[in-house]
Amino acid sequence: MSKLIVYGDIHGCYDELVRFRQKIKPQKNDIEICVGDVITRGKDSIKALRYLQSNGIKSVIGNHEDKLIRYLKHQKKDKNNPITLDEDEKDIIINLNSDDIDFLQNMPLFLRFGKIIVLHGGLQNHQNLDKLSKKDRAKILRLRFVDENQNFVSFGRENEESIFWADVYDGNQGFIVYGHQYFKEVKQTKNTLGIDTGCVYGNKLSAVIFTNTQTKEFSIQSVKANVA
Repeated sequence: MSKLIVYGDIHGCYDELVRFRQKIKPQKNDIEICVGDVITRGKDSIKALRYLQSNGIKSVIGNHEDKLIRYLKHQKKDKNNPITLDEDEKDIIINLNSDDIDFLQNMPLFLRFGKIIVLHGGLQNHQNLDKLSKKDRAKILRLRFVDENQNFVSFGRENEESIFWADVYDGNQGFIVYGHQYFKEVKQTKNTLGIDTGCVYGNKLSAVIFTNTQTKEFSIQSVKANVA
């Protein structure tokens, strides 16, 4: 039986990704997915991006890919680009080829496998993945916290009363595997799995491996980040 393998945020950690796949040993009929933020921050964003393409690994879009795609769209216009890039992002933009850009532009917002949903940030209980507005799509990429009324809380505006979205998500859209928020260990709730374990920050790269997407049977694997 084929497996569904979902990798946490890679952020240019190419060496760890290659080592991880050597450990997991995916088979040809296995499905490999990333939760987004494959690029930026780490030292090998372009190599990581091309490794996905050459090995048939798909990825949902993360907020870091979204930023670069929006930048490229604005570049096609005559007006000044409203999106400011840091030096790392500028270096990535310069080195993208047409295949890389196509790959980034075709990253879906989410992927569904049986009862399992893979997306980058999070989902609010009122959101329907089949009926999303432009604002909803932006929130799904960036969601971390909600307030006591389950309203979206913008990054940097969270406080002691803010609630992490996964702690109140009721599962109405399915079991969600996500990244975006760094945890030292995989965060598991009844209806979610957060698998960004901060490889780029020196912790580890994690993945969830589903042997059955209907019954949601899974195991967690990880590899430690390389020591600089």
